[in-house]
Amino acid sequence: MNQTFLLGIDIGTQGAKAVVIDDMGHVVSSANVSYSFESPQPGWCEQSPSLWWESVISCLHRLWKNGVDPAAIRAIGTTGQMHSLVILDERKHPIRPAILWNDGRTLKECSEMEEIVGSDHLFNTTKNPILPGFTAPKLLWLKKNEPDHYSRIKKLLMPKDYIVYELTGEFSADVTDASGTCLLNVPDREWAWDVIDELGFSRDWFPPVSESQEVIGSLSETAAQITGLPIGIPVIAGAGDNAAAALGNGIITEGTGSISIGTSGTVFIPLKELPDLARDQASTLHLFCHCLPGMWHAMGTTLSAGMSLRWLRDAFEKQNYDDLLEGVDQVEAGAGGLLFLPYLNGERSPLNNPAAKGVFFGLSYEHHRKSMARAVIEGVCYSLRDVLDMMEKAEIEVADWAVTGGAIKNPIWTKVLADVFQQHLHVHEEREGPAYGASILAGLGNGVWKGVADLPMLDQKANRIEFNRENQPVYDAQFARYQAIAEALNPLF
Repeated sequence: MNQTFLLGIDIGTQGAKAVVIDDMGHVVSSANVSYSFESPQPGWCEQSPSLWWESVISCLHRLWKNGVDPAAIRAIGTTGQMHSLVILDERKHPIRPAILWNDGRTLKECSEMEEIVGSDHLFNTTKNPILPGFTAPKLLWLKKNEPDHYSRIKKLLMPKDYIVYELTGEFSADVTDASGTCLLNVPDREWAWDVIDELGFSRDWFPPVSESQEVIGSLSETAAQITGLPIGIPVIAGAGDNAAAALGNGIITEGTGSISIGTSGTVFIPLKELPDLARDQASTLHLFCHCLPGMWHAMGTTLSAGMSLRWLRDAFEKQNYDDLLEGVDQVEAGAGGLLFLPYLNGERSPLNNPAAKGVFFGLSYEHHRKSMARAVIEGVCYSLRDVLDMMEKAEIEVADWAVTGGAIKNPIWTKVLADVFQQHLHVHEEREGPAYGASILAGLGNGVWKGVADLPMLDQKANRIEFNRENQPVYDAQFARYQAIAEALNPLF
């Protein structure tokens, strides 16, 4: 009996991951390779695209070493960090390291975009406020600060699209990732050519935009030789990491939502229609295309979620997270009044301030490593509740929540998150984040399943994380303090 395996590849900020699933949605094997980003100046974040490709190759060879038969792979889907700018020259080589989504150098360029295009027209077309993390202002920054690099641009890609290029030799973009450039007409799901023209960018830089599950090419002979995969395997356009993770967790209908805690943290809610919001109502709310045709989603992002805990681990010189979090579950809710604002590299939602900085507030002699670790976890959860608060003000509501990302591996994260949100949460332990969703897109694109109604994994049982009502008064009070402190400090940053 021939096996049917599907491969999902995720280009994260802290590492690459490859996941293989079968046609019932069960994970057959997975592999990951860790890496880091460079910070040439404070607030800057960059990575080499070649690092991603080398890490993908390593992941694939680890899968084969683990016993996966590459001949059983029927299709490949990709996903990855959004907004990060990859530019290629006429030889199709990266011109410089990619400027990442969490890079905060482009605040001035955001204002320039609004002046050039007109803030109302820009918002009505892209359905998003222009934020420093987005791709478009990065191009303007290059034009002013690195004119030699800018003059050599022949193609513009997102991180997962660079991997698609390495796999197939084809240039592509999908509607989810393109939404985060602030250069897509989000209602029409096509490049906003008028905005692109007004900003002086070349139309030739932009690859065709596809729906996420469309086949855009097949594995090249060169990629087959390097990866060990059979030549000719279909490769799907893929999706941005949050949309792919949402699909993997079954977050595909209105009234459901997902909370992701990885390097960054996001709140993600699918929409059948785009809400009719005025620009001043949108704040830092993202309205992007979903990875399913005819669907959109609302999203908000806190920039340093899991990265905050990683910083604390390194600051205390702990070998791993278990050592850092030892005894944290014995610290009472509220961390003895200690609050942490996770703005280690600026903040997006809802502050929109790349100059924001991390803060411990309320330190006293009674606090120690355990209370600081608990405060960091709680602070990230408050920042995510801040995002939800922004969405509720836009009258976007959710009744059923799933949580995903690396944080689900530790029960402290999910318990605190449930208590801070005062919501029951569902956790699908087998679904390994964005890479799992990318593998589903591969199956949809290659006809393994005809549509989302046929997806067998949607019936898989999830673990339910109950919230503790007794902690509600503490967390409500702490969250109110969190918002008041953030509002007071924001202009001081």
